[in-house]
Amino acid sequence: MILKKKLKFDISTLKKNDISILTLDERWNKIFKIIPISREVQKCQDNLNRLIGQEATLFQEQQNIDPNKKKHMNNIIALTEEAFKKNNEEAKRSLIQSKQHIEQLNKRAVELEDELFDMKNKIRDSNFKLLDETVRQVYNVMAKSKKKERKLETELNNVKKRLKELQEQRQNLTTDWTEVYAFFHDLLGSDELTKLDMKFLKQEEETDEAGNADSNEKA
Repeated sequence: MILKKKLKFDISTLKKNDISILTLDERWNKIFKIIPISREVQKCQDNLNRLIGQEATLFQEQQNIDPNKKKHMNNIIALTEEAFKKNNEEAKRSLIQSKQHIEQLNKRAVELEDELFDMKNKIRDSNFKLLDETVRQVYNVMAKSKKKERKLETELNNVKKRLKELQEQRQNLTTDWTEVYAFFHDLLGSDELTKLDMKFLKQEEETDEAGNADSNEKA
């Protein structure tokens, strides 16, 4: 289990390796097609994506400032003669409204600069938080995988050891049987040994077959 200690990353190294917004990085997304994504990583991913969406909204608003100012400036130019030379009160009201809108847009433009700057910092911090949790998840999964691998290796070695023991036991049984069988062959002769084989070995085979049949029926 990776300790919950804050990780420190060298920003210059990250820039050199072209690590920007992780959720937009194909390499980062491929990681979580290989390993499961943790709740912490998912939470950081959602937060980063939310901030990116907010930044996009602010940026779009910023992009609309100049066109809106231009629209009101054109309105002022178009209505100036009507308002002051012809003393058109409605034109004057429209000029005042356009002037107020331009002032509001100028104020909002300054606010957007500050908000986008703050949002950039929030996205950077969120991105590093996501990187932190990604590192922890990768090494957590890796550690669990290594532990399981060691456990399986131990079990495999035990199976190999047991298999070797069984093979040695079978070899000993075969060797002992061969020696005993040879002794009876020399002592009793081939004919008598054949009769004994028919009497005992055939009976043993029939008993074994009957036992296996019972087992199969129960199964």
